Amino acid sequence: MASKSLSPTEALAQPLTLPCGLVLPNRLVKCPMQETLAAAPLFDPPIDKFRNLYGQWAQANYGLIITGQVQIDIRFLSITGDVVCHPDSLSTPHLEKWKEWAQIAQSGGTPCIVQLAHPGRMSPVGAGNRPADMPPLCPSSVPVKLSDAWLEKMAIQSLLGTPKAMDLSEIDHAVEDWKRGARVSAAAGFKGVQLHGAHGFLLSQFLSPHTNRRTDEYGGSPEGRMKLLKRLVTEIREEHPAPFCLSVKLNSGDYMAKGGLSQDEALEQVRWLVSCGMVDFVEISGGNAEQKKSGLHNSFVEKSLSKAPKIKESTRIREAYFTEFAERVQQIEDKKCPIQLSGGFRSRTGMADAILSGACDLIGLGRTAVMEPDIPKRLLLNTELNDEEALALPHIVRGQWFSNMIPVKVVGSGLPIQFFYLNMRRLGNGLKSDPDKSIPGLVVSAIVDTVRSGFVGLVEKVMDTLGSFSKVQKIE
Repeated sequence: MASKSLSPTEALAQPLTLPCGLVLPNRLVKCPMQETLAAAPLFDPPIDKFRNLYGQWAQANYGLIITGQVQIDIRFLSITGDVVCHPDSLSTPHLEKWKEWAQIAQSGGTPCIVQLAHPGRMSPVGAGNRPADMPPLCPSSVPVKLSDAWLEKMAIQSLLGTPKAMDLSEIDHAVEDWKRGARVSAAAGFKGVQLHGAHGFLLSQFLSPHTNRRTDEYGGSPEGRMKLLKRLVTEIREEHPAPFCLSVKLNSGDYMAKGGLSQDEALEQVRWLVSCGMVDFVEISGGNAEQKKSGLHNSFVEKSLSKAPKIKESTRIREAYFTEFAERVQQIEDKKCPIQLSGGFRSRTGMADAILSGACDLIGLGRTAVMEPDIPKRLLLNTELNDEEALALPHIVRGQWFSNMIPVKVVGSGLPIQFFYLNMRRLGNGLKSDPDKSIPGLVVSAIVDTVRSGFVGLVEKVMDTLGSFSKVQKIE
């Protein structure tokens, strides 16, 4: 825990040495997000666009950069544009692109690790290279359900279908895909990897009794539901010892979903990770597609801070969405690694309070890193700005009323996230983020752009912009 005598700026500027020996120059982490910039058919790192996007983050004085999601199976993407670690990624010229990405991301001296992911049942038709008749994968054949409305059921069935329960050979195949992702990351020069076990993706599906109804060794009990994650952590660490960094991102909010984890089981999962001696830090986030009230989605329309709160000994600042869960994690007695808390932070004082109070050790910035990519250097760590001035832009998306009018909620609920995808693409194209872009504006722009380029594909382009794939995505 940091000394409470430190100022907010000093608290955030403290270096942190991870158990593997990797030194982070400060406590601010650029969270993993989906850049949607990679191109078919192989979805290699798009270097020209990443030079713009990661080049900005690299010079912004983050303590750590975590890449956007890298999918481990080219058949199963979570959204069109995900980078993929495919079977040829270790060969030339593909590995050269990975090496250049690592060089760009770490050009400012900040270490960078790669987030490895598999969407499982959250892989929509058309996002990857799988045949249209191939179902997505899941621990058990449990389809996504958003509501009982027939329009919702039809939209989800068309988009995601009914997942196939994985057999043991498919689990083994996925393990090898994850291990290949770690090999490629290490060969490219990245400092480590993070396993994505949150937001309803495949690892999260194995961890939750709602989606894991297996009776074999990979299910049937809390220990069985942990088997895949434990296997990945153990086998990747055996192949890549320190100083290679190994992190895991977990859901703090999954226990809020009906039929999901109890909070006690969620804490036991975290307990193993933080005490096993193989993991260097755990990121805590939250939310999945089936939760009716996800903090991540609701925050798009909540009232936002108008000024930064002041730190007082008698009060606690709770800006982050999952602070209470993180505090329970910090009480684990045999904890051996730091905790990163991601989601909702905007003020320097709120971030510092989370550090100084011991709620977490690292602060994850996602949406803020999109809207203000240089925010650590320009604002949070800038000693020339007082605490009252050190406040990030609000995360409210303009025109939320438009998404509420969409009769199919899988479309309407995904619209606000498109605002951040758009701005990530702007950064990749060498432009600045546009905080004033509204949801109706996104739709109109998509229609105009498509009409200009020809009528063919109009429906597909509009549906993509409306967020058909985005309901199952999360940005902190």
